[in-house]
Amino acid sequence: MGVRVAALVLVLVACSCARSGTVAAEPARLKVVTIPPNASVYIDGHYFGRATVLTAEPKALAPGIHLMTIQAEDHFPHDMELDLPAGETTITITLRPIPP
Repeated sequence: MGVRVAALVLVLVACSCARSGTVAAEPARLKVVTIPPNASVYIDGHYFGRATVLTAEPKALAPGIHLMTIQAEDHFPHDMELDLPAGETTITITLRPIPP
């Protein structure tokens, strides 16, 4: 009897967790194009990838607000706040060189 009750509870929990007709939210995909092309991209303080890779292969993120920092040797870093929608977004940035 105890096994049947446990099985019934498990089935009820599984059914209550499954929602009919729901679809997982589409992720935001970020494509980053930079000059210089070898810039490093950070999202929310974490390394996200090289711009050369992100140009060819956009990376998935949760839709919403993110802080992006782009850095390259001999250039000033660039910070910006992004509000990414679901789907692909392309950001193009030209970094300013640091004067000699």
